Amino acid sequence: MTAATGFSRSLRRLSRWGTGYGLFTIGVVLVGVMVLLAAAAPLISRYDPAAQGVGPALAGPSAEHWLGTDRFGRDLAARVLHGGRITLLATAAALALVVSVGTMLGALAASLGYLVDRAARHVFDLLVAFPVMVVALALVGLWGPSLVTAIAGVLIVLWAPFARLSRSLVRAALAEPSAVTARALGAGRWRLLRYEVWPRLRGPVLVLAAVEAAQLIGVVAGLSFLGLGAQPPSAEWGAMLQEGRAALWSAPHLVLVPGAAVLVTVLGLTCVGEGLRDVLDRAGQTVAE
Repeated sequence: MTAATGFSRSLRRLSRWGTGYGLFTIGVVLVGVMVLLAAAAPLISRYDPAAQGVGPALAGPSAEHWLGTDRFGRDLAARVLHGGRITLLATAAALALVVSVGTMLGALAASLGYLVDRAARHVFDLLVAFPVMVVALALVGLWGPSLVTAIAGVLIVLWAPFARLSRSLVRAALAEPSAVTARALGAGRWRLLRYEVWPRLRGPVLVLAAVEAAQLIGVVAGLSFLGLGAQPPSAEWGAMLQEGRAALWSAPHLVLVPGAAVLVTVLGLTCVGEGLRDVLDRAGQTVAE
């Protein structure tokens, strides 16, 4: 191998790294760290996140309390770590529901005939047009502030983007020559969906799931910050931000720590989504070439 060939290959590797793989890896690392910290919360911190008076009120970071304490003397590290469990588990459960329901409804709409597909398309477009935050605020106004209500408000419309995406991809996949041939040979609807549609559907759905997960965390934390989501003394990141803003200047760590947790998680999920999109686009271009 000549020096020129080796240099060319190195440039291609760097180009590949810069067009998705690197971004995806950074996102996976960031999200993975946050998940591991939340999962290991009882092992990392020995304090109960709701226990008051375990340290002096509004104390800064120290050897005893790594991230300081809040105005009730609660250990901030324990609250952030355990709060990650609440936020991440709620997000994961809500996301699994909207992905499965939305993808299934979109696929069924695209494969059940013209009239069903046309009606479903209008419903999906209508729901996607509704701002998630506005719908969540409306539901909170009806049922009262709580984390469950905030997530329920988000779920009302968040499944629609997945339904619209899967409907579009299923229609395109069923029009492919391989799917047309399989149908002519007697393949049933479920066989077509499994072998012809799903391989083309899973990548874009994963990309959208990562992006919507970042939005979901931001919306839930934002509603809690406004006092409309998780309520004190819940150790949820948005609720912690709301509690800490009164002491922003005297104890900035009360805002900086949960704010950094939200920022890192949202940034990681966004990197996963954008990086995965670049990787899939590059793979598609390679296949086309």
